[in-house]
Amino acid sequence: MSHVRSVLPESTTSTSSQHDRLAMAPATRPASLNVMMTALMGVIAHSVRYAITDSMRNLKLTLAYDGTDFHGWQIQPGLPTVQGALQDALQKLFNHEVKVAGSGRTDAGAHAHAQVASTQTIRRMAASAVVRGANALLPAQIRVLSAEDAAPDFHARRSARAKVYEYRIWRGWIVSPFECRYVYAFPYPMDAAAVDDATRRFLGMHDFTSFCSSAVEIEDRVRTIYDARWYRKGGQWTFRVRGSGFLQYMVRTIVGTLLYVGVGKIEPSRISEILLQRDRRAAGPCAPACGLHLMSVEY
Repeated sequence: MSHVRSVLPESTTSTSSQHDRLAMAPATRPASLNVMMTALMGVIAHSVRYAITDSMRNLKLTLAYDGTDFHGWQIQPGLPTVQGALQDALQKLFNHEVKVAGSGRTDAGAHAHAQVASTQTIRRMAASAVVRGANALLPAQIRVLSAEDAAPDFHARRSARAKVYEYRIWRGWIVSPFECRYVYAFPYPMDAAAVDDATRRFLGMHDFTSFCSSAVEIEDRVRTIYDARWYRKGGQWTFRVRGSGFLQYMVRTIVGTLLYVGVGKIEPSRISEILLQRDRRAAGPCAPACGLHLMSVEY
């Protein structure tokens, strides 16, 4: 702020007549003095404003979390959320108010391996110090994996181009207590070929009204699925899907519908029909949140 002080009167020993002239009411000042004072105030206001905003950093944070004990990503008054915990930790670390934006709102009980958040700060601490400091203040279920400076216009949600989710299903009757928070147990016999057939029918651009929460207020429910497939290894089936974006409960409802296909309650050929119906009641149930994992966000 030294450049601000330099335009102010430096002497504190001005004569009384000089002081009186500066203290005159606007109505009694000479017009030229009013112009000078207005210009001076403009310089000060401009300098103060840009002394703050010019020093702001836009940070991109990548984090992982076990969402079991949280009511989702988005801040909710009186409830533990991932966004709330991260925002509180960063405010303590930076010692000023911050707003955190996420790439998307993961559901209550869902997990993330590489969620992306953006925030702004005036602090110039090294990225490694941001990671260490944030993790020291966060609950153990949330870890900041990396921090980096981003372009001023970067926004975790608006800048995202694609996301990858996995949904993990355990096919046995007994689930390990060390895995039960992260998989959905579905031990019933399933037709893998029928499931794969139905899965392929989700590829491409569709209106996913039938496969999202009926409470979704977004009018544009068209999304593009770039890839969707199942990986089967031992007792675990993993559904992996990459798309331009996902509506609330969309992945979980797709999975619930595919499970219905697997047990014979829905024919694979009906998927296209259900998409066209744009009616949530036409699709299968929403699978539990515990099996859902946000794997990556692409920019």
